[in-house]
Amino acid sequence: MNCSRNTDYVRLQVAMVSVLFILSLATVPGVSAGEQFVVVQVENPRYCGNELFRAFENYYSPRIRELHSRYRLADVVAGESDEWKRILLLRHWIKSNITIDDDNPTQTRGDTFAILDAALMGGKFHCTHFSIVQHAVLNSFGYVTRRLGCGPGLKNDGGHHGVNEVWVNKFSKWVLIDAKYDAHFEKNEVPLSALEIRDELWRDGAKSVICVVGPDRRPIKPDPKTGKSETRPDTYRWCSWETDTNRFTTFPARPTSTLIMLEDDIFRSNTWYRDGKPHWAYNTPYLIATTRRDWIEWTPNVITSKVTIEGGKARVFLSSCTPNFRSFQKMSDDGTWQDCDEKVEVSLDRRASNRFRFRTINLFGVTGPEHHVEIAYRSHKS
Repeated sequence: MNCSRNTDYVRLQVAMVSVLFILSLATVPGVSAGEQFVVVQVENPRYCGNELFRAFENYYSPRIRELHSRYRLADVVAGESDEWKRILLLRHWIKSNITIDDDNPTQTRGDTFAILDAALMGGKFHCTHFSIVQHAVLNSFGYVTRRLGCGPGLKNDGGHHGVNEVWVNKFSKWVLIDAKYDAHFEKNEVPLSALEIRDELWRDGAKSVICVVGPDRRPIKPDPKTGKSETRPDTYRWCSWETDTNRFTTFPARPTSTLIMLEDDIFRSNTWYRDGKPHWAYNTPYLIATTRRDWIEWTPNVITSKVTIEGGKARVFLSSCTPNFRSFQKMSDDGTWQDCDEKVEVSLDRRASNRFRFRTINLFGVTGPEHHVEIAYRSHKS
């Protein structure tokens, strides 16, 4: 797992707090007792460590370069710098180049290159193939992406659908993304994760959730007559996540069949039916049922920090779990981002605001959500 250093410290963090500081406060030399620098609690992206998804696509794999060069993927996102819009353009490219055939897909290896080459020659495929390709394409740009299997889970409605989730740094959250239909789901214009769709469905039938398609995010209403019943929220009543997130760069190694499911009251009180039978993973060694939702929705690229203060200086210790980690970065005084170590020492000024901005950057050049540290000078007079 390509996490930054300080992983022993990371494992000790409480995953659900939005920001965590362990403060060591000292009086500034020359300042009377009761006057000191203190860390101000600020709102930062929630940090949750990675406990279940242990492997990521390898930046150095020649398959990454070949994927880009063979299909001219750089042209797909040329001129677009917004991360989310780039993801939507890549999804749209996949949809535009692969034709759907659920019943009689083209017979080929389950590899991205084989699927795309066959598709460009007129081959047709189903959802699994779309999700395999999207997994490879998005990860090849440094966007942390994984594969899911989902379904309505009812005895008389037990279909199955293969999709992806991608971590979007812009939103600091996972977003379910479906290349087969060039679609995702939103509530109040916020893109939703698989579990968020699931929550809405079990709560009130997902009345506030809409399906949007294309880079322009056009709302649609599912019409079973068109074969697009998979664009309804009901498809996400049940969800499972593949533990393998490096299937592209490790090919032809066989991916594991191990699946992760959330073990909550819904899981314990209901049964997931697939094609009229309970899901095959029940009562097998291939099912990892976890009660920890935050272990499923862990937070790539997000920083957690520890701050200690001594005199007029502060030491900021940075930790993150960033696949293909390159460096931490700090915003400099001239407004540019500069690489920095995991331990940063800064001078404090009683007369100015002491606000510091940090982020991660991976080998692909993708930057994580900003993490802010603020230290104030306070006088506690009796």
